[in-house]
Order: sequence, then C-alpha cells, then structure tokens
Amino acid sequence: MSADDIWDGFFGSFESMNRRMEDIFARFDADRPGVKTYGYTMYQGPDGVRHVKEFGNTDGSLLRPQLASVREPFTDVSEEDGKVRVVAEIPGVEKKDISLECAGTVLTIDVDNGDKRFHKDVGLPSEVDPTTAKAVYNNGLLEVSLESVVAKPAGTRIEIQ
Repeated sequence: MSADDIWDGFFGSFESMNRRMEDIFARFDADRPGVKTYGYTMYQGPDGVRHVKEFGNTDGSLLRPQLASVREPFTDVSEEDGKVRVVAEIPGVEKKDISLECAGTVLTIDVDNGDKRFHKDVGLPSEVDPTTAKAVYNNGLLEVSLESVVAKPAGTRIEIQ
C-alpha cells in the first residue's frame, strides 16, 4: 500500500462526511423557508439591574427550530432628558402597514402587509404620556419619541391649625 493510497483513504472519508453534512443541512433548510434568528441581548437598566432578553423568530430549540409567522424587530430603547426614544428595524414595509399603541410603560409595534409580519411589545424604562408621541419611519427604521411622565408626590401636605 503506497502513501498516496493512505492519504486518499483518509481524505476520502472527510469528503464523504462533508457530503453527508451538506445533505442534512439542505434537507433542514428546504422545509423551513425564511431567515431564522434567535439570540439573547443583555443590558443594564437605569436602576442598575442587569437584564437578559431573548429575541428572534424561532423557538430557540437547536434540533428543529419552529419558524414563527411573525418576526420580532430589533429595537433599541434609550431615555435622556425626560424623553424616551425607541428605534426599531422594520425593513421592507410601508408606514401605512405599521400600527403603534402605547399604554403606560409598553409600546406595541404591529406590522402586517401580507408577506411581512412583525410584532413586539417594547418595555419602556419609565411611564410615558402617549399623547406626546412622535413617530417617523424612513428607510426601514421606525423612530418613536415620547415624553416621560414626571411622578407626582403620592401624599399631600396637611397644615396643622
């Protein structure tokens, strides 16, 4: 047996394994169309508490992830000078397809234009006044700004007579 035969046999096994793996992944992707996104994001809130949130459009299982019919847009939330700003990536839709609703500390983003559907309930860092909302959609980016509600003292001062 020559040295060439040994190397051909050795690398031939790798080629065979590579073909099998490509077949497995091709079958896996064939019955699951669309982009599969799943991950975690970590951030520190204004109160100093660290948070971990899941994001994406699959259930997170490694073996056979189920593709959700509704995608979750990537979002960024910031608060500065009494204003809360939410930026969401919603590519490929028109602004008439976007529905926004705000209640207390949650901004709900819903998009349905037939083939593209997005949904996300965005937790806001503080209570906001929904009547001050301003939303702009341009080039796939939705930007919503809201005024924070200043907390009023819970008690009332009582004068002693």
